[in-house]
Amino acid sequence: MTVNVTEYINKIQEEGLATLKQAQDANLAALASIREFTANSTEKPGEMPAFTHVPTPAQFIERSFDFTNQLLEMRKAYTLKVAEMFVDAQKLMFAEAQKVTAEATKAATKVNVK
Repeated sequence: MTVNVTEYINKIQEEGLATLKQAQDANLAALASIREFTANSTEKPGEMPAFTHVPTPAQFIERSFDFTNQLLEMRKAYTLKVAEMFVDAQKLMFAEAQKVTAEATKAATKVNVK
C-alpha cells in the first residue's frame, strides 16, 4: 500500500483554510451587525437613541446562559466526533497489527516446518 503524504497534507491544509475562512466570514458578519447597530443608534448626534425590546437583567442572564449552553453543546458534539475518529483509527490499527502478526506467525510456522 502506498500513501501519498503530500496529498494528505494538502487536503488537511485546504480544509483548515476553508474552515478558517468560514470562521472569519462569520466574525465579519457579526462585526457588520455591530456596525449597523452603532450607525442606527447615532443617526442624530446629541440625541439618545430609543432602544426597544431591551431585555430585563434576568432575561439577559437567561439568554447569556442559553448561548453558553449552546456553545458547550457544540463543543461537546465536536469533541465526541474527534474521539470517535480516534477510536476508529485505533480499531483499524489494532486490526492491521493482528493481520501482520498472523501473517508473521504463519510465515514463521512455514519456516520451522521446512
